[in-house]
Amino acid sequence: MLNFQNQDCNTSLQEGIDEYRSYLRKNNRYVLGEQVSDSEKWGILCHDATHVIFGLDTTLEEEAMLDCWVFFGGNYFQILKDYFSGKINFKETTEKVEILLKDVGYTKYFFLYLKVMFKKWPMILFRCFKMKKRWNYYFSEELLDKSIKEIREEFHIKILTHSERKIKKASWSREIKEF
Repeated sequence: MLNFQNQDCNTSLQEGIDEYRSYLRKNNRYVLGEQVSDSEKWGILCHDATHVIFGLDTTLEEEAMLDCWVFFGGNYFQILKDYFSGKINFKETTEKVEILLKDVGYTKYFFLYLKVMFKKWPMILFRCFKMKKRWNYYFSEELLDKSIKEIREEFHIKILTHSERKIKKASWSREIKEF
């Protein structure tokens, strides 16, 4: 289990993001943002921070769980508005998602997503409604030095425990085995 997947993680948000990226490298995964312009790096760092703040890794199932956290506990509609207005660009992410969908298969991914929606979203949704304020995807840079525990307390984020995150994982060529 990654350190930031503990509710009371005392490392800084920046250290959590570094741990998350190290986990990706260890599992031979592509780390978004390493080959983009400086102007795009902040958006990718913000995405990586959501994984850390909500305590989720990059398995397909936990990515689907993260969507629920961002949709109901964050400023998802602002992100969409910025995307469609051209203020932000997810070109690199979009390319990787297209590759992933071809590898996993559109039908398999659709049913995987539905499974996560029915099994995990209600629990996450309930926790989102208990948050004191929504997570701002484009958070203030000062939060990078703040402990993850403090940030979660400030927003009243109660992440899913290891057992609550458990779900039968889809089998595919790039799946990350439990560690």
